[in-house]
Order: sequence, then C-alpha cells, then structure tokens
Amino acid sequence: MKTFVSLFAGLLGFVAVGVAVTELLDPYIWPSLMLGLPIGLVAGIAFIPLTYLGITYWEERRNTGTASQETVRRLWTTVAALFGFLAGGGVAVAILSAQAMGLASAILLAGFPVGIVSGALVGYLVYRRDWTRQDPPAASVQ
Repeated sequence: MKTFVSLFAGLLGFVAVGVAVTELLDPYIWPSLMLGLPIGLVAGIAFIPLTYLGITYWEERRNTGTASQETVRRLWTTVAALFGFLAGGGVAVAILSAQAMGLASAILLAGFPVGIVSGALVGYLVYRRDWTRQDPPAASVQ
C-alpha cells in the first residue's frame, strides 16, 4: 500500500510541478515545457521516497511509539540530499544565468548535473553521521 501511495504522490508531484513551472515560465521562455518537464520529473522523483519514508516513519511511531533509528536516518538523508540538490543546482543556475548563458541552458546543462553531485555528497555526509552520539556528560557542580 505504501508503494502505491508513494508512486501516486510522485505522479501527482510530477504533474503539479510540471504544469506550474510550465505556466509560470510561459511568458518568459519559449518553449517553457522544455523546463517544466525536467523540473516536474525531479519533483516527482523526490516525492516518491519522501512519501514512502514519511509513511513508514508515522507508521512506526503509531505502532511502537517511536521510529526506528534506520528510518530516521533514511528520512534525514533523503531530505538533506534534496536540499543539497536544490542548493547546489540553484547556485550553479544563478551563476551561469547571470553570465552570457540563458536560463534554460543554465538549468539543463549545469543546474541538474551540479545538483545531482551536491545532493549525493550532502546525502552521503548526513548518512555517515554518527547517529548514536550521546549528549556530553553534565559538568559536576562543586
């Protein structure tokens, strides 16, 4: 059931974001569909694991009172990788679109590749984080 809900959320995300981006960029870029489809595809792909892990997280909390350490780690890794993708790709697009390159070319030629690399790097760093670290011992009062 979680798989079907996640796939449906990804499909809805693809359609909603793809149509919204296409319509918002229509007055400025022709053909705006050239950007709406890839951006919608990325959004749809991102919604699938986020929905699946979110449902898993809330399911575990409902059944046991707390989510497992692995589910929490996977959820945070996915969220961090998404933000890394958006930040890295956004910076690359901002830098290149300020130069002699158009917005569509900057997104397709630099935004996606840089975003994928930065998202993978941030996701890896968050996944490798020590999740078992305890709070430091309290200082003794003398």
